[in-house]
Amino acid sequence: MYSFTQRTRCCRWLFATSIGIGILAGCASLELHEDNDEIRASTNPDLIARGRHLVHGPGHCAYCHGNPDRDAEMRAGQEIPLSGGRVFDLGLLGSLVAPNITSEPVSGIGNLSDGTLVRSLRYGVSRDGRPLAPFMAFADLTDRDLQAIISFLRTLPPVPADDQHDLSPLGALAVRVLLRPQMPTSPLRADMEPEPTAEYGRYLAHTVANCNGCHTRRSKLTGAFVGSPLGGGMVMEADSGSFVVPDITPGGGLLDHLTQSGFVGLFRAKGRVAIESPMPWSAFSRMSDTELKAIFAYLRTLPPAQNVAGGSHTPEQSGETQMVRRRAPDPSADQHASN
Repeated sequence: MYSFTQRTRCCRWLFATSIGIGILAGCASLELHEDNDEIRASTNPDLIARGRHLVHGPGHCAYCHGNPDRDAEMRAGQEIPLSGGRVFDLGLLGSLVAPNITSEPVSGIGNLSDGTLVRSLRYGVSRDGRPLAPFMAFADLTDRDLQAIISFLRTLPPVPADDQHDLSPLGALAVRVLLRPQMPTSPLRADMEPEPTAEYGRYLAHTVANCNGCHTRRSKLTGAFVGSPLGGGMVMEADSGSFVVPDITPGGGLLDHLTQSGFVGLFRAKGRVAIESPMPWSAFSRMSDTELKAIFAYLRTLPPAQNVAGGSHTPEQSGETQMVRRRAPDPSADQHASN
């Protein structure tokens, strides 16, 4: 059975470290691009199909926005209602609830404008103009993919939901004062043709599927990336033990034992079984061969990751060994996993 404990704890950490980012950024205002009104939902069936693929495939939106009571169906590869309700326990900060993104007009997005949805996905700004918790990495989506996603969301039947955030005074203060909008990290693109190239693979790995978000070490103080890109090493704790995010760069172990076809086959195989892992295998198994080949091509272009001490990862620290659940029956196990 897939456990969402790891994702909850990761979100708690991301939310908490974003406070540090807000403090470092100060209260300087950020000017948002005026592209919200240029991207509108479409009834084009091809565009809607593209949005469905992104939402239930590489974007793995159901892993947060899906009805948590139907997780077993999602793990089995079914599309479940995106009615939200998953609670993320943030400790002293309180809790956040993944919102309903069906077309329900009150608790969902039915009454929100296309511009508001674009602003939320691209800049992390809520319907009332406040920064959202930094759990999504869609700021660099192409205009076409952004349009495809909102076009698909408009087709979702309404599902009522009444779950509300329950932030502590400290958490509410963090949202109101310290969180900052997200911004695109590179010039925005109108479109990218899906093809098995390293360039398209980079787009998927850093923006759509957000492989970088887990497979690159982050500072526990600020949340900023501090490790070698996609070099792994982050430890995710769960009730059942520790998961060490693997190094997926050349020389890290995993990539060195897989051909292109083996890489594609890994995702197909993992998507067919229920795995207790932070990796959203059932969603990623929906990716096309072209998309998976593109990611593989991009990963092959990366330099070998360097560990904290400056040397290359040893076989014991990298590769497929990091994909195996590390049980932690005593504190020394956690210490070993983080070294």
